[in-house]
Amino acid sequence: MKKEELIKQTLKELIETLPLNEITVQKICKESGIKRQTFYYHFTSIYDVLIAYFLSERIENIESASNWSALVHVVLAYAGKNRQLILKTLKSDAADAVESFFYNNLYKKGRQFIVEKYQTSLDKNDINEVAKLISDSLAREISRLLINPQELSISAIEENISKTFDGMMDLICENKKNKGRKKV
Repeated sequence: MKKEELIKQTLKELIETLPLNEITVQKICKESGIKRQTFYYHFTSIYDVLIAYFLSERIENIESASNWSALVHVVLAYAGKNRQLILKTLKSDAADAVESFFYNNLYKKGRQFIVEKYQTSLDKNDINEVAKLISDSLAREISRLLINPQELSISAIEENISKTFDGMMDLICENKKNKGRKKV
């Protein structure tokens, strides 16, 4: 295993049992068996390790999701397996890394859903905009659900997706109709 991966994995393991504020570079080095200068060769801080972790992480089984609801379930299953890491990161200076991680995974798969269903009626820009808006909304909702589980539910997220998606599709279709009328 490369040193960079070893550092990320060690931090992930430490987060399972310790509060983030008790994890030090020294503890990471001791647990991973690396020297302090090796840590700083790869990273500038513990938050930098968290950001790098989420930049390289992939959600298992995401490709098997066949619709938005299934996608949410796959993402939440991942979140359940990595709950401590995600929660502690969301409450740290690296919180944006988690939302970006969710967004990037949701965008790629969500864009695929939109292309499959609306490819003939939407242009590339419309498809990208819808995918961006839905993925952003979903990433925020999932992060909120993880921080405050009593605040939202999976069904509320699914309802939000449905409303957001339907609303955007109606708006885009209406705009397309209006543009078509102006050309005549």
